[in-house]
Amino acid sequence: MDSLKIERDGAGLRVRIEGAAREAQGFEQAVSACRRVSLWSCPSGECARVDSCQCERDGEAVVLRLAPRPGETLSAAGIGECLRYMLGKPAAAARR
Repeated sequence: MDSLKIERDGAGLRVRIEGAAREAQGFEQAVSACRRVSLWSCPSGECARVDSCQCERDGEAVVLRLAPRPGETLSAAGIGECLRYMLGKPAAAARR
């Protein structure tokens, strides 16, 4: 991952990831899988607060739009920690 930019977008967060397109798209799938089985694999536990994750391409970058569960607030620092953990896992590196 070359760069990670997280900014507030209404009640949610907008995350722009440069240089890790496949891994970022995998993050969307990982968050969805975690929500289905209620197993939070990242150390921050922030993914437990994610209600929806939309993934779109913007050139070579991937943009994730994260919305919180009702009554929750997403932490940019927590999501950053979660993304660094998820994108740094050996499985992510093997997909390159």
